[in-house]
Amino acid sequence: MNENTRIDSVQQDMFAVLHGQETPLLTRWTYRADDPFAVMMSIARPSGRWIDWLISRDLIVDGLCAPAGIGDVRLTPFTDGEFDVLEVKIGDDEGFASLEFDRSLIQRFLDATCEIIPLGVEASVIDVEAEIAKITNSCAN
Repeated sequence: MNENTRIDSVQQDMFAVLHGQETPLLTRWTYRADDPFAVMMSIARPSGRWIDWLISRDLIVDGLCAPAGIGDVRLTPFTDGEFDVLEVKIGDDEGFASLEFDRSLIQRFLDATCEIIPLGVEASVIDVEAEIAKITNSCAN
């Protein structure tokens, strides 16, 4: 890669096991430099429509090592004797879905995000004034 080439996003498709189901779900994990604190986890529905969940990248990092999260997104790492798994529980007041991912695939994805924006420097790539202007302009309409 030369200095004029800049990678500003990474995407990885992964299968997840939905707790209690035999058929795996296709998920797509996306990270973009213009939203450096967040990861989008999208779940494919049989209709072809995708359901999107925005998850803090720091929460995923924490969840790989120990239970993390409150509210709509909760992560728990575990080993079932055969596989190292990251359980991702997503939901709201009406109920939760429990998705299980291969922990090494999640780690590989996170490593790729860190090549774009290293952990801890996310705030330095955000133009705070431009973000405030966007919010202010959207409220004025």
